[in-house]
Amino acid sequence: MAQEKNRKRVKIGLLGSGTVGGAIQDFIFKDQKRPDLDLEIVKIFTRHPEQKRWYSTYPKLFTTNPLEVVEHPEAEIIIEALGFQNDQQISEFKDYIIRAFKSGKGLVTSDKAVLARHGREIWDAAARYGQELRFEACVGGGIPIIRSLTESFAAEEPTAIYGIVNGTCNYILSEMAKSGKSYRVALREAQECGYAETNPESDISGSDAEAKLILLAAVTFGVHVQPGKLWRQGINKIHAMDFLYAAKKASCTIKHLAVARSVGASLQAFVSPVLVPRSHFLSSIDGATNAIFFKGRRSEDDASREQPESRDWNYVFVGPGAGGGATAVAVLGDVMDLARGRRQRVTGPPSLVAPGVLGLHSPDEILASFYIRFVVTDRAGIVGDICQTFGERDINISEVWQLSHSDEELRRLAAGCGKDIGSRKILPFVITLEPATVKQVKQALEIVGQQDYILLPPIWFPIWTD
Repeated sequence: MAQEKNRKRVKIGLLGSGTVGGAIQDFIFKDQKRPDLDLEIVKIFTRHPEQKRWYSTYPKLFTTNPLEVVEHPEAEIIIEALGFQNDQQISEFKDYIIRAFKSGKGLVTSDKAVLARHGREIWDAAARYGQELRFEACVGGGIPIIRSLTESFAAEEPTAIYGIVNGTCNYILSEMAKSGKSYRVALREAQECGYAETNPESDISGSDAEAKLILLAAVTFGVHVQPGKLWRQGINKIHAMDFLYAAKKASCTIKHLAVARSVGASLQAFVSPVLVPRSHFLSSIDGATNAIFFKGRRSEDDASREQPESRDWNYVFVGPGAGGGATAVAVLGDVMDLARGRRQRVTGPPSLVAPGVLGLHSPDEILASFYIRFVVTDRAGIVGDICQTFGERDINISEVWQLSHSDEELRRLAAGCGKDIGSRKILPFVITLEPATVKQVKQALEIVGQQDYILLPPIWFPIWTD
């Protein structure tokens, strides 16, 4: 009884009642076992309250007016867990966050798109009104990466942070790798399992991973990047055939990665499919799981001595990257932190490196070895012509890979070409490049892509190196 008396009651306003918002309601309405805190939702904004599972139990808590949440006189902390469909909504959600600060409330968000697009304005508003902003749930689902970076690694000198940050993409690629499923079949299964939305564009295009990488870059390196300024590729052009080449010719698999690493005085950052060696721990990350790798200079020597095979990272964080439950746990962890009075700086995202120390590396100047898969008309001289085009742009070819393909594989390729061509007249093959810049590869492929023997646009992405 005495313990119950000492519990602090914390009143919460909730923006959103979708996958994450619904899971937050489940936690709070069903579970009040925290010894020191009693969380109470005082108002919930959603567009269609009558469709929500807790509406029949608590109809008076629901509203279709978001301002009733952000300006609620009793709410101390606002949770923003809204799902957006377009850029206008992102701007609206930003306004809700700022109004919450203006109303004297701390805010916890799972909305990485809003922070990636309007982060500076939001942090400025938090500072202006003296309020707290927390965003652990924006990156990595249930992985506590933001808190680890800002607290556990506060004394580190970061050199790289990278990994799998989109569970939808990883599920799709994992299914294609394991069983040779087509991209479309794997995507449909991801939607049926609840890992992909009905409109999966933000996931498969890489824009979701880009937003998460923008936040990781800000926290790790103090570099603020606007969406659209990074080199970004999605997964929708990957074919089951690419996994055959990756496995049989290079003992690799394909993962969709978000990468940020310091190169001299600049930050190299990109989102793309990457050819990853089977020897790398990333290759074993399966399904909708996320994995984020961190490398710091101070602990680099110790890690290399103890585990030479993992010299390209010091620490790895693995956990559920999709689903309302994992994200809700991260959101409520931030809520409890705020409720217990733990404060951070409000001038911007806490960073391991002072803002302005590193500049953003030009996306066109990113240097890497590349995998390029072609589908061409089968006739003499084509490989030589392509290699000559690359050579004229000072790009060295490392290897040419060609596998024997089944009639079924070739028929599927022929159907995708949109041309009246028999499967026996199709030639798929891969070339790998020695290190070249993104700009060089783009220029070479622009010329090759104009040739009449090209049946499908070439697919190209980096090969992982330490």
